Amino acid sequence: MELIDDNGRLFGLVNLVDALVVLVALAVVVAGVAFVLSSGSSDATSDTTTRYATLDLGTQPTYVATLIAEGDAVDPDPADAENLTVTDVYATDADDGRHLYVRARINATAADDAATYGGDPLRVGRDLDLTTPDYATDGTITAVDAATPDLPTADTDVLLRTTVSTDTVGAVRSTDEYRIDGRTVATVRSVEAYRTDDPGRVTAYVGVTYRTYRGSDEPRFAGRPVREGVTLPVETDGYAFEGEVVRVGATEPRGREATRTVRLEIENADPDLGDALGAGMTERVRGETVAELASVDVAPATMVLTSQDGNVYRRDHPVEEDVTLTADLRVRETNAGVRFKGETLRQGRTVALDFGTVTVEARVVEVR
Repeated sequence: MELIDDNGRLFGLVNLVDALVVLVALAVVVAGVAFVLSSGSSDATSDTTTRYATLDLGTQPTYVATLIAEGDAVDPDPADAENLTVTDVYATDADDGRHLYVRARINATAADDAATYGGDPLRVGRDLDLTTPDYATDGTITAVDAATPDLPTADTDVLLRTTVSTDTVGAVRSTDEYRIDGRTVATVRSVEAYRTDDPGRVTAYVGVTYRTYRGSDEPRFAGRPVREGVTLPVETDGYAFEGEVVRVGATEPRGREATRTVRLEIENADPDLGDALGAGMTERVRGETVAELASVDVAPATMVLTSQDGNVYRRDHPVEEDVTLTADLRVRETNAGVRFKGETLRQGRTVALDFGTVTVEARVVEVR
């Protein structure tokens, strides 16, 4: 049988023109069905967008806080494209555990120029679940943007003043780290210490760099603003103390370290004191010399007598002595003057020196 006969019919049955019309019509129908199915599939899968959100998790028990880490993933519904991944964690000690902030990358649903997650808009103030195979908690969104995976943290230098035991200050070393759940939140940078009137105690100036959190105001650490007058903690495996912030933006006391020779005087002292002092005696803290006696001069103290006829006489005291000391002191020279043990060193001021076997209080006569 011929494919097309003399009358133009396909296999002698169907007119060729009619067959072409039918084929074109079928093609149009198939294309239309494909378009409809394609449109339906597009509607079922909405576009996604990426947002970064800061979550305030509040105070968490330590056993929960230790589990929360960068890279933790939350996939609330495997059937859609929404998910959440922790990109940064900030923790500080709290009364009953840890106060935590986390930053999270969220694959959200884009609709009408907004981003939704779990059916609700991503906005400040919303509570958000953070559930993984290892833990379940929630937090409040405090910030949302489209570009920043890191929390608003920064290194803040401070100088702390504290009074601690000699054993504690002896254990403090530069580069010591304050760590919480494996993360470094503070690093010791410097230490200066001086003996006090209380035996076994010292005044210490400790420079610390804190990893602070800045929300909408000043930097904060452990829930406290980092500014002068505020008390901040330091804790390592070997010691723990709190210190008052006396300087922000630096980890060293003001001024340049130097040595000054000072003449000191102790009036009307017991003779045993003069006998107990000698050149070469030193006050040392943490192995560093704070003061060293260069010379000790002893002379009878002067007493004033009035005779029966009203005349006034100066006489040597039969027992008491005046002791004059020359000492080299470790000081800091600042624009406001010379400072010793954190206080201004000037004529007339009384300073305390602790030589281990004897402690003295002497009046400054001259600073060279």
